[in-house]
Amino acid sequence: MAENGQPAVLSRPFANTSAEIPIDEEFSIYNETLPSDTTSLSSSVLNYEYENGRRYHKYGQAQYIMPNDEAEQDRLDLVHHMFLVMLNGELFLAPITHPQAILDLGTGTGIWAIDVADQFPSAKVIGNDLSPIQPSWVPPNVEFVVDDFEHVWMHEWNFFDFVHARTISGCVRDWTRLMKQAYEHLKPGGYFECAEFAIDAFSDDGTFKPDSPYREYINNLNKAGEITGRPMNVAPSLRAWMRNTGFECVTERVYVLPYGPWPKDPKLKEIGRWQYVQAPEGVEAYGLRLYTQVLGWPESEAKIHQALVKQQLRDRALHIYGKMYVVYGRKP
Repeated sequence: MAENGQPAVLSRPFANTSAEIPIDEEFSIYNETLPSDTTSLSSSVLNYEYENGRRYHKYGQAQYIMPNDEAEQDRLDLVHHMFLVMLNGELFLAPITHPQAILDLGTGTGIWAIDVADQFPSAKVIGNDLSPIQPSWVPPNVEFVVDDFEHVWMHEWNFFDFVHARTISGCVRDWTRLMKQAYEHLKPGGYFECAEFAIDAFSDDGTFKPDSPYREYINNLNKAGEITGRPMNVAPSLRAWMRNTGFECVTERVYVLPYGPWPKDPKLKEIGRWQYVQAPEGVEAYGLRLYTQVLGWPESEAKIHQALVKQQLRDRALHIYGKMYVVYGRKP
């Protein structure tokens, strides 16, 4: 842990197969003059942006659509619990055994990385994110890195046993390149796993109308993703992208995510209770920046429309569900 109470971060330069990659001074967050391999966070990383009443990161040149304030951190931890319920208490589905190096892309609050580090105490677990919002006190085999995973990765090829990514849709400009990066940095026999929610909703009883606020909201998110070049509804494409990259034994699991406790199945009812709380909290988290900065809505109109969306999601008569995709593949 660094002296200022922030988690230690790995320093650049990055390593690839041969040459050292030069880092632009304006972009780097690290004090390159310090002799040690781990340095403290520079103050520029903590210069957050505030807009629409929410706090966002201000690191580098990548603009992440999601806020990083306490409300969003609470929501992310709630989503983590929902994943555990859906996956029957498992942190992942890939059949990995005795991993020694694990990478968590877009680690967020770091809760998954911490849990997997506890599960594999002999493994080195690295979580990277654009925001330094992870806790300072973590298991000794966990390290958090402030970095953009769309840039050159820190480690040599054939380094990781497991690369994990979860709910990063809308953050990735080039999924083909990301898949290739994961493939190159995995050891032979290592696994890459992605878990993403479909940015869509479904209903089997007609309660979800095509002209409803939530349907318009979903359409707007996907439209904004097309404009920014960072697509939102990537979940159904993950399996094909992974296969095209060269992964073998690619496996896809699709889970139903009810919006509310309306299902009769006990497990789906429990998931629905959590989603009933989480989904309205995610409306502004996903939508505010896209509505105002990409689609050009005034802040007041964006908040009014998204208030209608949240009101609809709290309607117990609405029987809709989403889908969550978990896809993993093995490097030959």
